[in-house]
Amino acid sequence: MKIAFMTAWNTTSGVAMHAEPIVKAMIGMGHEIIIFSFIPTDCHGVFGTAEDEDFVIRCFGTRRGTNFLDPRPFLDNDFDILVVEDLNMLPVEKLFNIFPRIQKKAKIMHVLHENKASNHSWFYKFDWDKVVYFDHWQDFILKAYPDAIMIPFPCYNIRRGDKTVARKKLGLPSDKNVIYSFGHRGYDLYYRDLPDELKDNSILMHVAEHDEQLQEEATPEKWRTVMKEKVITTEKFDDYLFASDAVIFNKYRKHFDAVVSSTVYQSLGAGCPIFVPKYSDFFHTFKDELIYYTDTAELNKQLVELLNNKKLRDDLIARADKYVKKDSPKVIAQAFLDLFKKMLKN
Repeated sequence: MKIAFMTAWNTTSGVAMHAEPIVKAMIGMGHEIIIFSFIPTDCHGVFGTAEDEDFVIRCFGTRRGTNFLDPRPFLDNDFDILVVEDLNMLPVEKLFNIFPRIQKKAKIMHVLHENKASNHSWFYKFDWDKVVYFDHWQDFILKAYPDAIMIPFPCYNIRRGDKTVARKKLGLPSDKNVIYSFGHRGYDLYYRDLPDELKDNSILMHVAEHDEQLQEEATPEKWRTVMKEKVITTEKFDDYLFASDAVIFNKYRKHFDAVVSSTVYQSLGAGCPIFVPKYSDFFHTFKDELIYYTDTAELNKQLVELLNNKKLRDDLIARADKYVKKDSPKVIAQAFLDLFKKMLKN
């Protein structure tokens, strides 16, 4: 089967993190893939999480940016299925102009990423062959497309790295616990101070945006380090996770933000315990695969307990791995492939 995706790709957006594991699993199953994606100067998310593969064609911009679309790649290439991800970010009118031409040769699917029904009339004028959503909070789409199907958001594969090697790459000590405070993709560096019980044997590692100014830089401590990145590549993000004994993802959802935390779906299979705020909607799809805190006092207590209890860590990672296996790239890719086959029969 030859499958095309119109999607963010090799960027920090949640849309890219939805498409990438699915596409790579499909390639592993022997399917031919074309990626139509944003131009680097006008893209969804920060560009450059990996080098573009040979099957990537960058031929459009964002709706609110350049509103550019080169129709030729869509019309000149042959494919059986076109998967359109996150319509709200795309040059809608330009896509609509060539939609009938594409539909003459392929079935077209829309993957919904919105967390609320769109108030734009153009959102509903496409005659999709199928609509897919990934979370029950998006059930509102059934009012407009009653035959829409839910397929869960994919996790990245289970993988493990050498902690010693990862720490050497990042310049971290090999003899201390490392607590990773993630400060990219709209996540904030909420956790700023370690409890006294951890200051002698642990490092709090803030990884911030390249242009962010932190008070911690002016007041260095032996138990704290600050690193800055313009963009964290997929490979380097794994290095940070492999090097760490815990990671903190602190973020709260706002109107029209993402439905779920794609960053957790990316991180869950890396073998690093994950801490998140208890009352944030971003993490509602998870249960005991994560550790939930209400404030810094509780987070301090939980970190001390986790870092001193190997069984607690091992059990947490085992539950995370079980979740990843349930919604692995291969499982989710197969769900899409099964749906493609049904679409092509109609």
